Amino acid sequence: MRPSFFASFLSLLATAGLGLAAADPATSALNAIKQLPRGEAKKIARIEARDGTPFPERWHILVNDPKDENGLHEYVVAGGEVVASRNISQFAESLKPTDVFGTSGLKVDSDKLATLAQDYAQANNVAIATLNYALHKEGAEATPLWNITCLDETGKEIGHIVVSAGKGNVVSHDGFTAEPGAGAATAETQSTSDPDDGEGQRRHYPRKTVTHKPTQQPEKKDVFGKIGNSLSKFFTGH
Repeated sequence: MRPSFFASFLSLLATAGLGLAAADPATSALNAIKQLPRGEAKKIARIEARDGTPFPERWHILVNDPKDENGLHEYVVAGGEVVASRNISQFAESLKPTDVFGTSGLKVDSDKLATLAQDYAQANNVAIATLNYALHKEGAEATPLWNITCLDETGKEIGHIVVSAGKGNVVSHDGFTAEPGAGAATAETQSTSDPDDGEGQRRHYPRKTVTHKPTQQPEKKDVFGKIGNSLSKFFTGH
């Protein structure tokens, strides 16, 4: 287990009772976007990350590059900086201008997705070992959607959640039959400035409720008991 991941997730769990999640700036998806060269954020067409526990080591940010034969350029962001820049990617063979969604409609960050996934895991009494993240859209006029794949310690998929990147609405939750309470079954949104405009980040967290019938929640434990139990379930499955 990597100490940095343990510390990040412990911080997330410690704030779970307030409905907030503390993300490491170096591993948040929206903060990774801020590391791109100036002008590139407006051309984003796909974002991918693997093996988040819950935060991934690397974000693969794909932009449409009209100068490239395949219209694709990939930036890899890790540790708060761009560590790779190339015109090839394992996540796509080519990109078109219609694949681009930019940053103006991105309000849901990866820390909120991790919290949402944990809510669904707890409601279904399963343990998540790692999370895979993918953000893209299907069609020129489509809304970009976050796809969060939840895996157990053997690498088997146990659930798949689709969330709108703008409003944070849960579109689907395959593999998770039970739902969290109505207040939890949504990803929080935040206001962000354009990563290219040089302004600081402005945050607020409006709640968006999903029109799902809430299920009965188990009796809440004390804060320290909840943290210990969640850590054990997330990292060991026990």
